[in-house]
Amino acid sequence: MRINMNTFGKVITLIVSLLVPIIVLYGYSHQVSVDVVKQTVEDGNRNRLSFFMSQMESMIEQLSRYSVVASKDYSITEYLNGRSHSSPIVQVQRQQRISEMLNMQIATSSWNNQLILYMTDSREIISTDYSVAYSESYLRGSEFRKWSHRALDNQTFFSRISESDKPNLLVEVRFADDNIENMLNLLKQGGDTDPFLYQRGQEPLTSRSANLPLVKGVIDQLERTPLEKAASRTITLNGEQYVVNYIRSESLGWYLVDYVPLEKIYSPITVSRNLFYVIAGLLLLLSILVTLLLYRHVQIPIRLLIRGVQRIKDGQYSARLKKQPNNEFDFLFNSFNEMAEQIQDLIEKVYKETLRSKEATLKQLQAQINPHFLYNCLFYIKSMANLGEKEAVAAMALNLGEYYRYATRTEKQMTTLREELKLVENYLIIQNLRMERFHYEIDIPEAMLDLTIPRLVLQPLVENAIVHGIENSPAFGLIAISGESRDGLHRIIVDDNGSGITEEGMCRLQKEMTMPMGEDTGCGLWNIHQRLSQMYEGRSGLSFSPSPMDGFRVVMAWEDRQNTHKER
Repeated sequence: MRINMNTFGKVITLIVSLLVPIIVLYGYSHQVSVDVVKQTVEDGNRNRLSFFMSQMESMIEQLSRYSVVASKDYSITEYLNGRSHSSPIVQVQRQQRISEMLNMQIATSSWNNQLILYMTDSREIISTDYSVAYSESYLRGSEFRKWSHRALDNQTFFSRISESDKPNLLVEVRFADDNIENMLNLLKQGGDTDPFLYQRGQEPLTSRSANLPLVKGVIDQLERTPLEKAASRTITLNGEQYVVNYIRSESLGWYLVDYVPLEKIYSPITVSRNLFYVIAGLLLLLSILVTLLLYRHVQIPIRLLIRGVQRIKDGQYSARLKKQPNNEFDFLFNSFNEMAEQIQDLIEKVYKETLRSKEATLKQLQAQINPHFLYNCLFYIKSMANLGEKEAVAAMALNLGEYYRYATRTEKQMTTLREELKLVENYLIIQNLRMERFHYEIDIPEAMLDLTIPRLVLQPLVENAIVHGIENSPAFGLIAISGESRDGLHRIIVDDNGSGITEEGMCRLQKEMTMPMGEDTGCGLWNIHQRLSQMYEGRSGLSFSPSPMDGFRVVMAWEDRQNTHKER
């Protein structure tokens, strides 16, 4: 029952594990979409405000230039110079020309504005607005060459008073708040924004349809922290979030502020998110329903199969399963019953095959014991005994005994490289005693000596170097055995200075290693290559190349299983 519940639980876990990443990824995607939309709105509003501000600054700069142009007009110079000696009629005419010049100046602007000339010595005024009166206190309260927001006679306007290059002459430029309000109305049209102009300590300038309580709430939020030149903020008012963008006017020093409710922007995304979560919930419920159906129609039959298999495992080969009516498991149950009838025959067959496999392995190891090699060693012992060479006889007998004791052990299929090298050294000593015409060197790193390798894979390589290399060469023989571990691969390299083989023969020999064994294929090298490639796979096996000693080189390579496991 525990296994069944675990299987059912795994199905539930699988379904949940499939839905949870989808929900998490969708949540992440939703947040990314929200951030992108928010950033897009902020960038769009910022661009709109920047464009609006550039237009307003352009108009204000134009009005500022009016004062400079008007103060340098020749008619003003005539009027100022003629006050002491010209007739009143001429002065009136000159004053009329100045008024016409001022009217022409303000007529070129799309804004409603006024130009006013103050003669401080005579307390005279020439203006496009005939209702303006000379006021000493008004002039003293003004900061020259800077725009200020003024209120006079129930009217509010922006004013800039500058000193002229002519003595006792001041020039004032005014434009009404209506100009700003008209531009704000145009900016608000066709959108959900509500722009306004704001300065600390001043009443904000808004469009005609502005939501004044909401504007006041935005201003209260802005006044809590210092304002930068331009920035975006997210504020919360009355439980709703707003994106507030603002930019500072370099001329007026006021801030153009605009706010957008995030709820309207996120509304389509929110609806999509809620719809997705509803669908995900329905899918989860449907998945649970499907899982319950699978438990009834699949899990229960599987539980019966598991019980039947357990009975077979316990040796109850008479176990049979009852058919499930109208169930797809009928065929499987029939197959199980047939399997139970044949299981004992299969066990016997497998047991016999195992015995034959062990016998074949034993015969293979025994076949590696070269009888000619044994006969030659025995003849050597006999000859040395006749000559009275006791030390040679003892050395040959000792190494020959060690060699065959190791070679005939069949209880273990694996050994260490240290033990394999001991067998190779016994073999080399035996051959050196017989031939006395070669020298050998073994250079294996200490770290490799405890590596586990199949038995009897190294000695045939050395035997190949002696039989096909040293014995066929008239020169004094050299055999070098070295090892290295690099890039997850262990290598044993056997070099000799024998006659070697041609490049064509070397390629043919390398190709034979990967093909099925034929009558002309060497048993020893092919056997080693197949054992290594099947046991370690990957890059394991034998490879051949010319030796730096002008002979033949054999490289036995096998992969480091531990490192390979770590990489995987």
